[in-house]
Formats: sequence, C-alpha cells, structure tokens
Amino acid sequence: MRSWFTKGRLITAAIGIVFMVAVFLLGARQGYNLGYTDGQNKANGWWIAQKSRYFDSGKIRKKRFALKYNRI
Repeated sequence: MRSWFTKGRLITAAIGIVFMVAVFLLGARQGYNLGYTDGQNKANGWWIAQKSRYFDSGKIRKKRFALKYNRI
C-alpha cells in the first residue's frame, strides 16, 4: 500500500500553502493601504471644512476685527 504523504505531494502542498499565504499578505497590505488613504482623505476633508467654517463665520470675523487681529 502506498503512503499518502509522498515527497512530491508534500512539496506541492508546501508550495500551495506558501502561495496562498503570500496572496493573503499582499491583499491585506493592499487593503490596509487603501483604508489608510481613504481615512486620511476623510480626515483632511473634515479639517478643511472646519477651517473654512471658522474663517467664513461672521461672529469670528467681527471678533477678529474687534481685537484688531487683521491689522498690521
């Protein structure tokens, strides 16, 4: 009776497992990079919106004029 674990089958299984792990790691890295970039863009957009709301606000403008921050 032949053994189930032959040298050729073990090598094939090891290559297959290494290939699957490599594909998984590359996919995880790509997903992480995409998520990081998306989060960074959302955070930057939020900060820009906050700053534009700050500088466009009438109350802030009046306060800055009253405190003479816009004069040299």
